[in-house]
Amino acid sequence: MTNRTLQFLGLAYGNSAVTITATIDNVVVYNDTVTTLDEVMLDPGTDWTTTNQLFAVENSDQFPIEFAGSRVMSVTVTGGEGIFLTHVLSNYMAQSAQVGNATTFVSCYYGTPTNSEETSDCRSNVVIDGVAPEPYVKSPGIWTWQVNDGSTLVCNLNVGLGNVA
Repeated sequence: MTNRTLQFLGLAYGNSAVTITATIDNVVVYNDTVTTLDEVMLDPGTDWTTTNQLFAVENSDQFPIEFAGSRVMSVTVTGGEGIFLTHVLSNYMAQSAQVGNATTFVSCYYGTPTNSEETSDCRSNVVIDGVAPEPYVKSPGIWTWQVNDGSTLVCNLNVGLGNVA
């Protein structure tokens, strides 16, 4: 069975280390510090074309290529000011007419199956510290979620069907 790697993109801010603890279906998949920008967190007018890989879940048996659906995910932030979560990329995903492979990473979700907000955002049913917030940047595509120091984001992580030759 072929398993996928998911890359979680975004930006972390603060003048001290930011630690992310991420779980998927109650399994800790990441618990470490991430690259942090020693700057004030950005405002809603930010150009989100430049983000970093905050962390990855590599060769995960939670995401075989045959899987399509959602898994419950939590992201807890400690230290620094906080993070912005943006895209989630996956290998072994179909891209246009091309078959996925191990080294090409594209969006992990394209709106099938439909998420709770009827968008192509891979996160749905988002709550932060128990409250359903408005996303930092709301669009018909990928939304940007702000998670401050001491906060936890919980959501359904939606992942489309994988595709390999």
